[in-house]
Amino acid sequence: MKKIVTYIVFAFLSGYFVANILSPKFGFQPAKAEVAGMNSYDLKYDYDFKRAVEMIVEDNCEIVNFGQGLELECR
Repeated sequence: MKKIVTYIVFAFLSGYFVANILSPKFGFQPAKAEVAGMNSYDLKYDYDFKRAVEMIVEDNCEIVNFGQGLELECR
């Protein structure tokens, strides 16, 4: 009898966990890229935004070789 109760509790908690993860309210949500009301498409073609990103990457990142190819490493 204890095994059946344990299985039922485990099944309930597993279902609750999976439903919680898959639910958009609690789980993963799509990323939203908005700055000053502009979406990712607008930002891609905005000169000022592109220049700001380039300045940050140039000052804080370097290209390193970890043996499996080149990677961008930022501090």
